[in-house]
Amino acid sequence: MTKNILIVKGGKYAEAEVSRKTAINVEKALNARGYTTTSIEPQDNLISYLNDNKENIDIIFNALHGSWGEDGKIQGLFEYFSIPYTHSGVSSSAVGMNKFLSKSIFLNNNIVVPKGRIFINKNLNIEEEFARPYVIKPINEGSSVGVNLIKKNTDINIFLKNKYLDHLMEEYIPGIDLTVGLMSGKVIGMLEVITEKEIYDYEFKYNSKNTKYIIPTNLDLKLKKEIYSYSEKSFQLLNCKGIARVDFRLNLESEDKKVFLLEINTQPGLTENSLFPKIAKNSGLEFPDLVEWIIKDAGVNR
Repeated sequence: MTKNILIVKGGKYAEAEVSRKTAINVEKALNARGYTTTSIEPQDNLISYLNDNKENIDIIFNALHGSWGEDGKIQGLFEYFSIPYTHSGVSSSAVGMNKFLSKSIFLNNNIVVPKGRIFINKNLNIEEEFARPYVIKPINEGSSVGVNLIKKNTDINIFLKNKYLDHLMEEYIPGIDLTVGLMSGKVIGMLEVITEKEIYDYEFKYNSKNTKYIIPTNLDLKLKKEIYSYSEKSFQLLNCKGIARVDFRLNLESEDKKVFLLEINTQPGLTENSLFPKIAKNSGLEFPDLVEWIIKDAGVNR
């Protein structure tokens, strides 16, 4: 029987365009597999649409990213209507999206994370705890939106006079960017991200043609085991579901800790430039198969 899939995409926040690109790819893959799809943006009377059409929606593919899309809010709405939806549930999404809260949980469970603290955006005269360079990032955004490296001569106020209410100040870990893909809590692969910049920001993630993605082959087996262990443990700690991606920084020059978990992404992007489809493909899973797996994994009451 043909399933009716509602794709929720776009929105009004920073990652709306990424979300729309994810939705285009997902819709194409689902249509090719015989699914019937409809798409809607949250601001287009989503609540009344769900109320009027819930009997005709088999599964919601949540293609939203960032605020409201992967922070537990929209998941709560889907739960209210008891419609199966993709990716993690309410609490997993809310905690995973809050970088400070999720890091605190990881730290309390013996996962190494960079040192960090919250500061409120309106308090511009902040007391700097870390020697420069250090990183600031919004607490509740994804896709590297608003991530900035504060160098020796950087005027931090430039980055604070924006729409984000509060930020996370975090020690800068020099080294290698690694990202790990998981399906149902099990690692399916890893990529090293090579950029010309000290940090992998939004510009290099989506707009740069010079960013390279390689499978790390010379990684020490002990370090690889530690990265995979942290990845699966973080997934379990937050009670995630479906697919997730965990980002790391690897500092090979450090004499003490080398592996640092940066954050978990409970709803990875599925655009042409997104990392998760690359990892899945390297593991032998083509994009249509990945999307169909996500649909079959969808559920409610989580």
